[in-house]
Amino acid sequence: MWEYLLISAISGLIAFKLALILYRRRKYPEPHYEWGNIDLDEISFPDNFLWGAATAAHQIEGNLSNNWTAHEEKKNLEKSGEACNHWNLWKDDFQMLTDLGLTSYRFSIEWSRLEPEEGSWNNDALDVYSQMIDDLISRGIRPTVTLHHFSHPVWWEEKGGFADENNLNDFLNYSERVFDALSDRVDVWCTINEPTVFSTMGYTLGQFPPGKRSIRLTLKVMRNLMRGHAMVYRLLKSKRPDVRIGIAKNVTLFDPLNRWSPIDWPVSRLLDWLWNGAWRKGIMTGKMLFAKIPEAKDSLDFVGLNYYTHFLTGLFMPTSTEELEFAKRSHEVATEFGYPMYAEGFRRAIEFIAPLNVPIEITENGVADAQDSLRPEHLKRHLWIISEAIKDGYDIRSYHHWSLMDNFEWAEGYSMRFGLHEVDFNTQERTLRQSGELYRSIIRNSTSK
Repeated sequence: MWEYLLISAISGLIAFKLALILYRRRKYPEPHYEWGNIDLDEISFPDNFLWGAATAAHQIEGNLSNNWTAHEEKKNLEKSGEACNHWNLWKDDFQMLTDLGLTSYRFSIEWSRLEPEEGSWNNDALDVYSQMIDDLISRGIRPTVTLHHFSHPVWWEEKGGFADENNLNDFLNYSERVFDALSDRVDVWCTINEPTVFSTMGYTLGQFPPGKRSIRLTLKVMRNLMRGHAMVYRLLKSKRPDVRIGIAKNVTLFDPLNRWSPIDWPVSRLLDWLWNGAWRKGIMTGKMLFAKIPEAKDSLDFVGLNYYTHFLTGLFMPTSTEELEFAKRSHEVATEFGYPMYAEGFRRAIEFIAPLNVPIEITENGVADAQDSLRPEHLKRHLWIISEAIKDGYDIRSYHHWSLMDNFEWAEGYSMRFGLHEVDFNTQERTLRQSGELYRSIIRNSTSK
């Protein structure tokens, strides 16, 4: 009798799972457009829409000493070194912003420049950032400042960084000091860039510093990044309620490699929840990854969306960067980074963050393309997606292309070229690419209407 009941239960469970798969197949579609039938020139944007580009301090400033340079040394990786020497060439680089016709520039502050040793503050470095702010404003360009973009001082890393909740006050104090110096002129702030990328790449795959591989630490860091963001948001808003403070969230979509597989569907849904869903729940409810973080609820004035691609996932997922390979559909084009160009997912990412009910700023979107053969099409498809989303009522305020110029691309070093401007790292010469000329033309056409 019990054997019959067990068989019946297993059969019922299998039937339920199959029904659930079919339901999810309908509920979570993976659209693909016939791009040849779409007029990508048919785009329109509001008069107050902001056109921008984005960079990060460690990737362009050069000659830093922080957790990333320590990681480069420890893992014998390509050294960031001089990078783009932006710390000395920033005025020339800002002229490139003007020449493109940009009205917003997203960049990050390098904590290790300001506090190279715990409690030792470099006011001269802060003054350079202040000069940058003044110069941008004089050009009619809105400064959009990120407080933490993957890099921080070595001394803070040695204390455990975001892995230790007790260290969050250090991050709060640094953020407050920068805010006090610059918030009289900076109205838009990102607290943290891509918290899920930082935690998984640094504590699951070990590709980012500190190069560890621990699911327990990954979840802990995810929660502490949310706590750190919320702490900074609450303090800075209490100081100046009129500023707009958000976070830059990378929304990577996870789709089943085999759309009818009873294995690939739950794997993709689990990864989507860990990467995207748990974070959104934390902002919406103050509960994240089995922890209560009440101060995180509604701790956004806007959400920064970073979008690049989707991952096709299945049972055998990579557990190290050496195993990391990107699958693609047969009709998809692979980028130089390896993942497919999937502009259709941009709309899905916008729809995913829309329930946060705050304005959306596109804080990153771009493609690695040294020959500039794919970037023009990539740019036009993604701008068309934004244009259509705005027409449909989504409150999207800006677009920041990643990146203004080629730079040090983290674990990939200088092999990946994301820039609208090509950089010769031997001479530091910048050359506007065809895609940069296209972007400038789109901006001019949009703003002249």
